[in-house]
Amino acid sequence: MGLINIHAKPDVYLRSFNNILWSIAGSWLLKGWKQIGKENVDTVDDTMLSEILRIQAEGFEYGRQGEILKYSKKFRKIFYVIKSQDRIIGYCIYYLRPDFSVTGLEKRSVIYSIAIDREFRNRGFGRKLLEESIKEMKMNSVSAICLYVNINNLPAIKLYEKIGFSIIKEIKDICGQKERCYKMELKLA
Repeated sequence: MGLINIHAKPDVYLRSFNNILWSIAGSWLLKGWKQIGKENVDTVDDTMLSEILRIQAEGFEYGRQGEILKYSKKFRKIFYVIKSQDRIIGYCIYYLRPDFSVTGLEKRSVIYSIAIDREFRNRGFGRKLLEESIKEMKMNSVSAICLYVNINNLPAIKLYEKIGFSIIKEIKDICGQKERCYKMELKLA
């Protein structure tokens, strides 16, 4: 039993260290980020966080409030909200990761979380939020966007496919314990 504990801790520390390195690299990739004007889509500020956390809690079984607050500070330039009549009705959080290829360093983005208020779903707001933020990703030379979606979330999967995302593979435990998700990707370059 003692050996299991000894081996488990280095793994936890290694994952934490890896996450810190990716976060630093992602923050570095945001230097010089160009923003474009987007109709009813804006970047997050601190006054919006309580409404974002409410929408997140409504849309997901597992809470990620701490992570959302962390990303609101580190990746503020690519943390978008969509409004209807000055009311926040959804959000989309991205983070950036470097990707090393034969052509050199490329920027890739990952959608960490996206949600629309229940009251406003199926009205095109999610699509508009994604399309507007994707335009900005293209302008900033992001080569691809990936996301993870529960295989049972058919409305979201259909939306992502309409926008051009493709299913890459099925993964377990990334969307929650014992849950199966698809990794989906949209190539921009």
